[in-house]
Amino acid sequence: HPSQGVSLGDNVTLRCHLPRMAAWVWLYQERGWSYNKGKEKEQNAAEFFFVSTKREHAGRYRYQYRVSRSVGASEKSDPLELVLTDHSYSPPSISIHPEQCVEMGTNITISCWNKDYGAAFLLHKDGSSAPIKHQDPSGGGAANFTLLAVTPADSGTYRCSYHPRGYPFVSSPLGDSVMLEVTPTAAPPGGSEPPICMPPVMDGWLCLCIQSAWGLWLAIGTPKLPDPTGAEEQSRANLVMALVRGFVAALVFGLGVFFVIDARSLWIRRDDNCGAPPVTVSV
Repeated sequence: HPSQGVSLGDNVTLRCHLPRMAAWVWLYQERGWSYNKGKEKEQNAAEFFFVSTKREHAGRYRYQYRVSRSVGASEKSDPLELVLTDHSYSPPSISIHPEQCVEMGTNITISCWNKDYGAAFLLHKDGSSAPIKHQDPSGGGAANFTLLAVTPADSGTYRCSYHPRGYPFVSSPLGDSVMLEVTPTAAPPGGSEPPICMPPVMDGWLCLCIQSAWGLWLAIGTPKLPDPTGAEEQSRANLVMALVRGFVAALVFGLGVFFVIDARSLWIRRDDNCGAPPVTVSV
């Protein structure tokens, strides 16, 4: 405790939760020192305190316990990392490419760099308790983090930090932030699917006419002037587009009515033929 954001000089408590009552607990620092704690009364938890932490306190820890003198010690626990922030290091710089506001599916690159101290860079996202990406550059003092085919879930604020060379459990302060906003891809106005032809009301070439008219409708779209100079030009463009769209709609409607009537006449003629008496041929 605390679980994150611990700086050099802070007071830290490492708490070991034991699966059963034990009389002795040992805390080990990998490649470092060990500390044991024993009590006359058995316990199911043990706390180890660090007052005014120093660099040598940073590292990876495991604990081990023993129930009694007659029983052997347990296996060592899973590791716990204590990372300390050293504010004497300058924070890293950050940039985002191609831009901060993109459509869904775009590939994004977030670059972090610090030419003086940076060795291993970490990418953080606000709201995540741990770094979301980690990269060890080859001595260049910079790292590029790529987010492939981003979705709205990737929107948020990103920052970088780094581990100075030779201190894997010491961190720089977080640097400046960049904001990523991912917007869903907008559907074309009116939808992109052409009208469905339903035989036998519409034959093949009528389908082709209607689908061609639909394609013209979508191709017209919303008028966009390259460099509008005033409301009057925009109003004229909107009027022209409205007239063209009205003509296309009338054309589609007229063709549909005509061929519905034509198809109905065809069905009437077929019914008349079916009701006529059979033709006999004699020699």
